[in-house]
Amino acid sequence: MDHERNYTSDIDLRPIVGLLANESEEVIEILTVGAIKRHRTLVDRAERLFQIAHKDDRGVNKEPSEAHVAYLEATIEMHAQMSALTTLLNILGRTPEV
Repeated sequence: MDHERNYTSDIDLRPIVGLLANESEEVIEILTVGAIKRHRTLVDRAERLFQIAHKDDRGVNKEPSEAHVAYLEATIEMHAQMSALTTLLNILGRTPEV
């Protein structure tokens, strides 16, 4: 399947587009479903850490708590993975059932 013919946006991760250019739709769907599941896990983790971090009121002049930093790291990881997932969805051209 020629995935280069699919529309790719400015936010697509070009290395992933190139990596999967000659892969079958079946392989891309498997990868996409896995990425969707991974994203759900990362969202849940970030939400849990948000709840923990916001129980701890840092105040204006206090050092950031470990919980707050953990929440920020989890959110960054979630958004980075979302870029990969968005690219996979664009390559596949549809949202698979999960």
